[in-house]
Amino acid sequence: MGATESSGMGYYASRGIYLFCVLASATGRNVYFVLAAWVATDVSKSTSALAILLALGSAAELLTSNVGGVLVDRFDRRFVCIACDLSRLILIFSTGIGLSFGHPLDVLCLSWTIFAFLDRTYSTALQAIIPDIVRPKNLTSFNSASYIAMQAGNLIAAIVTGYSLTAIGMNLTSILPGAFFGLSLLGLLALGRLPLSRSRSDLQAKSIRRMDLLPMTFVVHSLKTTAVMYALTYAMGMLVSVLGAAYVTRELMGSALEFGYLEAGWALGSIAGCSTLLLRRARSRRQSILFQSALAGIVLLGFPVFQSFLSALVQLVLLGFCYNVTRILIDVRVQSTVSIDMLGRARSQIHTICVSIGLLAYGIIGTIGDAIPPSGIFGLFGALMVTVALFFHFNMDRGAPVERRFV
Repeated sequence: MGATESSGMGYYASRGIYLFCVLASATGRNVYFVLAAWVATDVSKSTSALAILLALGSAAELLTSNVGGVLVDRFDRRFVCIACDLSRLILIFSTGIGLSFGHPLDVLCLSWTIFAFLDRTYSTALQAIIPDIVRPKNLTSFNSASYIAMQAGNLIAAIVTGYSLTAIGMNLTSILPGAFFGLSLLGLLALGRLPLSRSRSDLQAKSIRRMDLLPMTFVVHSLKTTAVMYALTYAMGMLVSVLGAAYVTRELMGSALEFGYLEAGWALGSIAGCSTLLLRRARSRRQSILFQSALAGIVLLGFPVFQSFLSALVQLVLLGFCYNVTRILIDVRVQSTVSIDMLGRARSQIHTICVSIGLLAYGIIGTIGDAIPPSGIFGLFGALMVTVALFFHFNMDRGAPVERRFV
């Protein structure tokens, strides 16, 4: 009895440490992003430098995401996370030195490109640990708690970085992300001492196929539809991030303060979505990936029709809600569908599709962004999301009840 209780306490502690690692890593990641965005814009005096920086990171993720997924499946996932944290620490301190002695924009472009690969591999490995420490029936609630920890990290990063840039300047602030990655590393070292409820067998016996490293291969064909819906959701979030400021200034004639309120509305909706999935009684059958995607599309269709700050605020809250609920439901589907030995590759390949759609959206916005108002782009993309959701609803999984499709 004592051994069973000790084992149960160990699993409980591992979940707590895991959430701590999510919080610390998300804070470090977003401190680095806010710092990079600020420095790139401040040095270049234009928004194009930030666009180039983001494009470089997306291209790096596109080309190397599968490589990271194979590493996650080939080696112990805790070891992969520790290696990524150590590498991020070295990169951050090297970036701080480079910002002091080199050209800031060149240093950031190189640093951000390397960081994109390391951070994506870390995120894939960390998420693939979840089925090791959580029972299948608790996947939804634990993924929700993980997303709440991530959102908390984003909030801490925004507060800490803004104060740090004002108080101690750019060069010293560049060291700050390393402190949070150090905390994440300490948590992972503690996690390595605790037992896992599930384990993968014969890690070293599996060889890496060259085809697994290519971004166009897909290890689980049944998840292709899920990947498409995830990609649309990912692109929707990216559109809101890229066009939100332009929508406020060009169409609402608003100020930076109003834009800040809209960003807060998105965050509020995100946290509400995560919190809803923590409550089992609140999970209805209609909380499916298709339903959430269609709802997000309908909300986007409202932007060309309702042109007021209050309506925009309500719409951003709803979009934040749908965005995070969809991401959690897809994560749960992948974790409960894919073999534990293939989680890294499956998750990284889904992300590859997301990044591909994101880069395509960047190109479209760059081409027609000035010709069509932001609300028009929102509306067109909303129509696409609704159409795709209805198509899959009526044409996929005909043998399964409607409420069980995808989820």
